[in-house]
Amino acid sequence: MTKVIDIEERIPSMREKRRRRANQKFFFIVGVFVIALLLVLYFQSPLSKIDTIKVKGAQIHDESFYIEESKLHVGDGLWGFTKNNVKTHLENVEGVQEVDVSRKWFRDVEFTITEWGPIAYIEVDDRYGLLLENGDVFKPEKLVIEEDAPILNGFTDRDQQSRMTTQLKNMENNAYQLISEIIYTGTKDNPDTVTVYMDDGYEVKALIPTFADKMIYYSEIVAQLNGEEKGVIDMEVGTFFTPYSQVYGVVEDEVDAEEEEENE
Repeated sequence: MTKVIDIEERIPSMREKRRRRANQKFFFIVGVFVIALLLVLYFQSPLSKIDTIKVKGAQIHDESFYIEESKLHVGDGLWGFTKNNVKTHLENVEGVQEVDVSRKWFRDVEFTITEWGPIAYIEVDDRYGLLLENGDVFKPEKLVIEEDAPILNGFTDRDQQSRMTTQLKNMENNAYQLISEIIYTGTKDNPDTVTVYMDDGYEVKALIPTFADKMIYYSEIVAQLNGEEKGVIDMEVGTFFTPYSQVYGVVEDEVDAEEEEENE
């Protein structure tokens, strides 16, 4: 038996459904309009502009230099640039290893710079620069030489610089900090020799390929000398010590005086 439904009973519920659908559509349109209006107002207001640009990790370059190289300026649109484009600009800067770009808070942009660390000072074309961990030589307009890194002289060949950089990176910190100067003394027949002047008064003869491995034992060797006359520690083949008086025919004080005159 077929059930008969009175259409007049369904009309109120149908009207209610249509009313709800109409309200939902209305509120959706109003919501989209309000959001669009707020976005327009936001992008037209100072709230969407860069207020500050911060740089973290800058050492070999000034913070202002990195900001200039980024091509961003205070007052530019906070969302008007892509991070990858800024990273590309900054990672092309000499001495830069890696860059992270981030938007901070509401209106700040921050660059976190990872530079190749300086491993030594090096003389190139009668001018000192920084020998970086990747083997590049960075020559700033002004360079203040401090005492926490050795000075390299005579390393005119890029391959020599690269191999010496690798050795210095692999050195133990105690021996590394005692190095005052490394002079390349290689010849055609023996291209790997270096002479090293130490802060504690000793002179070391070594070979570039084994430099880091041999210098591990430097402190032990010096301790075994018991504070006797200082001299030359030859680490090229085996390890030998010869006092300055036998090498140069002068006593230690005269050697020190000669080195001071050369440094002046």
